[in-house]
Parts: sequence; C-alpha cells; structure tokens
Amino acid sequence: MRNMHNPDPWLVAVDIDGTLLNTEVDNRLAAREIDALEAVRSAGHTLALCTGRNLNSTRHLLEQSAWYPDDLPLVLLNGAVIWGDVPRRRLVCNILEAADISTLVSLFKHFETVPMVYGTDEEDGLLRHEPRPVNEIMDRYLGNRRREMGAVEVVANLEDVSWGQALEVGTIDTRERVMALSEAIGARLGDRVKVINTRSLLGGGVYYWAEAFHGGSDKGAALKTLAAHCGIPLRRSLAMGDNFNDLDMFAAAGFSVAMADGPAEVQEKADLVVPGIAAGGAAQVLQDFAAGKLDLPS
Repeated sequence: MRNMHNPDPWLVAVDIDGTLLNTEVDNRLAAREIDALEAVRSAGHTLALCTGRNLNSTRHLLEQSAWYPDDLPLVLLNGAVIWGDVPRRRLVCNILEAADISTLVSLFKHFETVPMVYGTDEEDGLLRHEPRPVNEIMDRYLGNRRREMGAVEVVANLEDVSWGQALEVGTIDTRERVMALSEAIGARLGDRVKVINTRSLLGGGVYYWAEAFHGGSDKGAALKTLAAHCGIPLRRSLAMGDNFNDLDMFAAAGFSVAMADGPAEVQEKADLVVPGIAAGGAAQVLQDFAAGKLDLPS
C-alpha cells in the first residue's frame, strides 16, 4: 500500500499474463520482474496487480514465485473483485446472480461454445464445466489449471445446476464465435452483464476469450475505486497491460503502457509501448518509473 515517505505517490496498476509473465512457458514470476515491482514499492508508490485471474489462481502464482506481500492490492477477474488494506480484505465483489448465470450458460451453449462457470472466493474459485469436446487451447487451459491448482469439477449438465452465485461465465473459442456470442449476451442481458473479450495467450493468439461478469466489472472501474480508496488522484495512476481487457484501465489511467507483444489495437491506445516479455520491457519501464526517469504528465 501507500508509503508515507513519498509525498506524491502514484498508483501503479500492472497486468500479469502477457505483461509480467509469458503464460505459454512460465508459471511463476521471474526475479527480474519481482525486483522491478519491488523497486516501485520501495520508491513509495502503491503497486497493484490487475489481472483476469481469480484469487485462487493469483495466490497460487505469487506463492509459487515466493513473492506475496501482505500489503499488495489485487484487482481480480478483470475488476469483479478488489482486495486491499492490511490485513488484506475484500473491498469489492461483484456477483453474478443465479438467473443471469442460467441465461449465460444457455447462451454459451446455443453458440456451440463450452461454458466454464467460476465460483466465488468462498469456493476457492471452483471452475465447473461439462464433459464436452473442447478445442486444443481450452484443453490446455483446463489441463494447466487441474495440474497447478485443482479446483475443477466436471458437471453432466450445467443447466441442471441450482445456481447460487458465481463470479464469471467464460469460454475460449474462435474470434468469430466469441464475438457473435458476446453480441448476443449484450442484446439479451444489456448492462446487467459486462462481456470482456481478450486474445488467448496460449497457442499463438488464434483463439479468444469471452468472459461475462457482473455489469459493474472492468479494470477501469476497479482502478478508479482503488485510487479513491488509496487517496491517490486518478491523474497519478499508471496502467500497464497487453490485451483488450486492459483498455478500460488505459482509458481511466493518467498514463498507460502497452506491451509490444500485444494486439496492435491495444498498443494504439497506450501512451507508451515497450518491448515484450522476453526483452524485459515491463521490468525496465517499472525500474525507470521507480527511479524517476519516466517522462510522465505533471
């Protein structure tokens, strides 16, 4: 959280997958990235991780990386959940209601995609899906999740489940199918649900995610909430990411940084584009920021 020795701290919001982590090959943060994140914190700024992962997945990654500060704010599931303060507590939790979950599951299946329903933190983010054939990228994703964390349950028919609450309904499929599904969700549920599309980081970016959350959820809204909670003006916020789910955060932040590995449409919306993960672009810009070498708006 905020260190009082810096009279003008910034809120630095950093995406994980595709920004700090090469999801294709890595399952923990490297020392280079951790050192850069710590440099920002040591300079008196508030650092937050802003990710599409849920609490279970993020906690597992940070514990595997041997870096999990107890005062590290977390924006999870693209803004559906926000954790902060010391001891860490949940500040925001946007829940999908039972009727919307059922409607979403039906729509996902109507468009011949395989829905995954993610439970709340109280269920350790349990992922439920049906025993249906899946594409190779979704198969890799589910396999990685089972191997790394567990918390996956196969359900004969998701439409037969008596839903209480969930945080997300999502799938991985072709861009064409994902976009058609997303449009249909918007037409059916309107502002009740926020659909976030991102390019999958597995398999060379050929497949896309469709993720449906409570309507008040996105990284931009979360950045505004966290900035207000920390008492930091939004103009003194820096957002760093690589994918379409980071665009709301870019629009809200005072300064935005995109990775050169990301889609061209994302790079075009950023104030600065830095080299990709292999070249250490995120680590370098964080070190420059911590040292006061980054040219930022006043």
